[in-house]
Amino acid sequence: MEINKKTRNQLRFQGISFVALVLVITGLLIQVSRQYDKEFDWTATGRHTLNEASIKVVEKIEAPVKITSYATGDALSEVRSDIRELIKRYQKLSDKIEIEFIDPRLAPDKIRELGIRFNGEMIIEYQGRSENLQDFTEKGVTNALQRLLRNSDRHILFVSGHGERNPIGQANHDLGLFGENLSNKGFNIAPLDLSKTLTVPENTSVLVIASPQLDFLAGEVKAILDFVNAGGNLLWLIDPDKSDKLAPLAEWLKLNITKGIVVDLDMSLLGNDPTMVLGQYQEHTITENVQSVQTLFPKVIGLEVGAQEGWTIDPILQSMPRSWLETGELKGTISYDPEQDKSGPITFGYAITRSINQPNSPAATNTASDETAPASEKQQRIIVIGDGDFISNTFLGTQGNMAMGESIFNWLAHDDHFIDIPATIAPDSKISADQNQLIIFALLILVILPVLLIGSGIVIWLKRRKK
Repeated sequence: MEINKKTRNQLRFQGISFVALVLVITGLLIQVSRQYDKEFDWTATGRHTLNEASIKVVEKIEAPVKITSYATGDALSEVRSDIRELIKRYQKLSDKIEIEFIDPRLAPDKIRELGIRFNGEMIIEYQGRSENLQDFTEKGVTNALQRLLRNSDRHILFVSGHGERNPIGQANHDLGLFGENLSNKGFNIAPLDLSKTLTVPENTSVLVIASPQLDFLAGEVKAILDFVNAGGNLLWLIDPDKSDKLAPLAEWLKLNITKGIVVDLDMSLLGNDPTMVLGQYQEHTITENVQSVQTLFPKVIGLEVGAQEGWTIDPILQSMPRSWLETGELKGTISYDPEQDKSGPITFGYAITRSINQPNSPAATNTASDETAPASEKQQRIIVIGDGDFISNTFLGTQGNMAMGESIFNWLAHDDHFIDIPATIAPDSKISADQNQLIIFALLILVILPVLLIGSGIVIWLKRRKK
């Protein structure tokens, strides 16, 4: 192309136009970025966004949440920046969350008063309740929020003294892992020895009878019957051959424990223990949150609950259609005998409810007319399941057993709004390395790779020069 004055002007104009266009586009992008705040997290583990369980908890927040972190403000300290980055992920979903940082060195009296022990320790306040938190992870913050969101104390008492599963025990058959999880979610867990108390405390949200192995004293049975007669919420887990330990309670519930153990042919064909039953959910509030996961129940017994006036009886758990109730010995080759066995599906879990009148409180009295307001109603909730192993330490991590257990307790405690919160929270993953690993990583990035790149460049330049 011939270069003359005209072409030079054209090239100059094109250059100026290109620069002007780049500046205009840049200005538009800046303006858009000021008006719209949109982020995308493309990390493999979603490092910079909240887990589904955390999102569900944040959606339940109805009042301001104040977080105060007592963290030093040193330039070299990363505590404040880490906490700020973590809480920022919650603030993106709710404008009700605010955070304040206080240097503990500037408020020693306050530190002693609040019992602050760790740099960065947070105090989370919500509707007059507060909690100290030393776990600076998403799991820690979300569990703390969930505990504070419960509108009152939830006392879960586990009957003890008859070989029941221990809610804080570490044995395979105990419920220690599940009990710890309930505590993290805001429930107050404690054993209850009825032989000493002779009664169930009035503030009990849920009474749990977890697979008793020994007989009850007459006074203990009376205490349990008094509790359910008064409208108390109950979870009764029954193991095979142990159903007679509370015969009066079964009679009160019109509960019939069928003979035999449920056998699941599908599990047998997959190479699993045929007495491991895959739960089939029935439509109910409890099962809505676990439809996408499977729940496994070892050694299940069948249950039948008779109709009672004023009660609503809902089956919630059944075995699969190809299962049956095996009445013979579980030895050798197990097969269905139509003359002795009962074909599936077998119901082994029930939710039983009724509405009961609560006595009037002093506040319910109308002083103007000196008339008492109508008594309020509450719903009594009872769950009976023909298996106690599914939330034991051995089987809790199997499929959706944790989710099912949490859903049951949330429903029994009348915390229905927590039922749709997924049971597990993904761990807050973060790459960590010791001092030696950091030095090696720095040498690789800052020294070795640049030297290799420069060396390869010199070699290529020398080869081309020889040509």
